[in-house]
This record gives sequence, C-alpha cells and structure tokens, in this order.
Amino acid sequence: MTATLTGIADSICAVVLLAAGGMKLGDMRAFGQQIAAYQIIPHFLAGLAGYILPPIEIIAGILLLFAPRTGILSIALYVSFAAAVGVNLIRGKTELRCGCFGASGKHTISPTHVAANLGLALLATLVFVENRRPSFVTFEIGVSAILLILLAVAWRAILPPSPEGADRTTNT
Repeated sequence: MTATLTGIADSICAVVLLAAGGMKLGDMRAFGQQIAAYQIIPHFLAGLAGYILPPIEIIAGILLLFAPRTGILSIALYVSFAAAVGVNLIRGKTELRCGCFGASGKHTISPTHVAANLGLALLATLVFVENRRPSFVTFEIGVSAILLILLAVAWRAILPPSPEGADRTTNT
C-alpha cells in the first residue's frame, strides 16, 4: 500500500512541476516580473529567477520520477512557493497573480495556494522518505487524479454564477 501511495504522490508532484515549468517557458521575462512583484528577493535577482526557475522545475520533475531522493529539491521548491505567497498574504497583497503555471494566469494569490504548495511539499516528503519510483500504474493514477482536478476546476469555471445561497444543481 505504501508503494502505491508513494508512486501516486511522486507522479502528482512530478507532473505539477513539469507542467508548471513548461508553461512558464513561453514568457520567462514576464514570469520574472511576477516574481519581482512579490518583493521577496531583489528586483534584479527576480528577473534572473524568471529565467532560471522554469528549467529547475522541469529538471526537478524529471528527477523526481527517476531518482526519488532528489525529492528534497521538490520539497524546497514547494515550501518556497508557499512561503512567498504566505508572506504576501500577510502583507495584504492579495491582488498578486500567482504565476503558478505561467505569466498568463489570471488567478490571484489566496490561502488555497499556500495549502496546495504545502500539500505538495508533504507528498514530495513522502517520496523522499520512501525512496520509491512510481510504477506505470501508479503514474497513470497520479496523472488521472490531476486531470480529474483540472476537469472539476474547469467545470466550476464554466457554470453560471448562482444566486447567493442557491444550489448549483438543477432538479429535473
């Protein structure tokens, strides 16, 4: 059972890093500007981070699939993302776009981003501790879980807004 959970956790963490890094490659300059807006690191380093971070995320995702002990890098990435968002939430800067999956994202930061990154850090910690690569089946389950979450988010986004307190379901 632990091998199955570890494989699923590994797959989820790796695919999130691969997707996030890959989607940022399209406009790394704009991503650097988003990092600068967080005001965590000096402006000139933020611009540089915009070019360095996406390939690091991709490399971390690949390494996680084939060398689970490198999960320590993934843990560091997820914790640093949670910290950057958390610091800005404490500062009251909730208008910042998260930049999780590239500069074109429209989502602003929220406590959900902190929780999601800490959850991913916990999954990466499991992978690091257990040191097991995912099997093909657990990889498929992990990817399927991500796709189901994305489908639910997309479905929720296309539903018309409901009146306050009303249920979104319809009775037929």
